[in-house]
Amino acid sequence: MTIPARTAPGASLPVGGLPAAARGIGELAAARSLPEFVVSAFGLVTHLGDAWLCLAAVTFAYVAGERSGLPRRSAAFALALGLGALGLTLGLKHLFALPRPPLAAEEGFGFPSGHALGATVFWGGIALLVRVGTRRRRLSVAGAVILLVAASRVVLGVHYVADVAAGVAVGVAFLAAMSRLSDRGESPAAPVLDPTRAQVTAAFAAAFVLVAAALVVAPSESELLLGVGTAAGAAATWHYLGHRANAAELDRSAASAAVGGVGLPVLLGAMVVVAELSTVAVLVVAAGAVGGAGLLALPFAASSIRRR
Repeated sequence: MTIPARTAPGASLPVGGLPAAARGIGELAAARSLPEFVVSAFGLVTHLGDAWLCLAAVTFAYVAGERSGLPRRSAAFALALGLGALGLTLGLKHLFALPRPPLAAEEGFGFPSGHALGATVFWGGIALLVRVGTRRRRLSVAGAVILLVAASRVVLGVHYVADVAAGVAVGVAFLAAMSRLSDRGESPAAPVLDPTRAQVTAAFAAAFVLVAAALVVAPSESELLLGVGTAAGAAATWHYLGHRANAAELDRSAASAAVGGVGLPVLLGAMVVVAELSTVAVLVVAAGAVGGAGLLALPFAASSIRRR
């Protein structure tokens, strides 16, 4: 799903934007001088900030529960963070409508960097929510990954330094704002954030508002249509089933494997397919709502089948 660049024919200015060169500081020339193997390595690293990969990973952690190192409430909160980041990224890209560097291998607007923003929210959020290791170690690892993803976008020539710096800054500000919705861990060994069930619902509601607001400047963006439906379906499902889903214990039975192992990729795949192929906005929103509700209900459904 590409974002068309609004540049007038023969002009160097995007509509309502600034010249592309105004954001460059010579980083593109430096990136082109790097050895090919370095560029290839950063081409792999950049996927750590891919929005769909991050959302799929946190959804898997949600279904797996404590085995993933994240309590299910925390994984649901992280999913809400990801949806909010999606709204922020696409909303700001369309609002500023600034182009990518010349000859960039990717299409769409360049400011701010979605990979930098998404990596900051995802990896930073996980570091604040996970129960593995010490706080300092978790935050250090997250910071290193964010820095590598941000650098990769410049090395690959698809963003300026200003784009990735803005993405990281917006991501940090968003995390700080969303952190105010959550309780805090009581001890140094505990996660920084420990959201309650009601706070997870509030996080999904906040994500819905951000994605809906982004639709004002990008009304035909299919990812936003899918996101607004997903946030709404997830908020409603968590409100009514969150306490049961959070308490659900999954074993390695065939029933649990079928519901969790098959249901997860089927729901995610169906959502992506509808968003990619459908041009009917209502259908895409509905697919997101059904998919979001289904994903959050999976642990409850799997445990219910197992009890039977």
